[in-house]
Amino acid sequence: MIFQTDKNILPKLAENLNNLLQNLSDNPESIARICGFIFTKYSEKHRAYHSLSHINALLSHAENYQEKFMDFEGVQLAIWFHDVIYNTKRFDNESESAKIAVEFLSELNVPKDKIEKIDRMITATAKHDSNGLDFDGKLFLDLDLAILGQNENVYLNYSKAIRKEYSFVPWFLYKRSRRKILENFLQREIIYFTEEIRQDFETPARLNLANEIKTLS
Repeated sequence: MIFQTDKNILPKLAENLNNLLQNLSDNPESIARICGFIFTKYSEKHRAYHSLSHINALLSHAENYQEKFMDFEGVQLAIWFHDVIYNTKRFDNESESAKIAVEFLSELNVPKDKIEKIDRMITATAKHDSNGLDFDGKLFLDLDLAILGQNENVYLNYSKAIRKEYSFVPWFLYKRSRRKILENFLQREIIYFTEEIRQDFETPARLNLANEIKTLS
């Protein structure tokens, strides 16, 4: 697995999630069950990129902008839940992940307005559309796409990992679908919605996307 999670970071990730949920509820049984469910889902064998490694990267990115967020806790929760359902043979992963988030967070008696905000953020990852999102949501979407603006080698490994997740799709079909997705991002006036991320990642992201499109042509 190209983005295989370093086992050394698993205790840190477990502590992060456990502490996050403990701040919301004093129900240890629910917390233990939810933590177990989330870790099991992100450890599924078919996940070559959308794994605990991805969650760790997003949490690290978010920490760098912690002072920018209005609700850092809510963003962390969105990060943990946003890909909890990930089946490459389905087209409703984002909405199903949002449903799981709403269900579990309601069980923990999280305030309704906070749950609704997390629901909107997760649902928005389906098309990476910022409509209806506040700054927290826009920055969350940008961090989810930060991988596009990484250095050439990291991006290459990312593209290989995505292909691995869709290995069941014939190459000629995969090329067509993948190229369309990449072209849609390139055709946007801006890829990143926040100035904070755009300054660092917009230019390299466009270069990486253009280079991958060439390899798929």
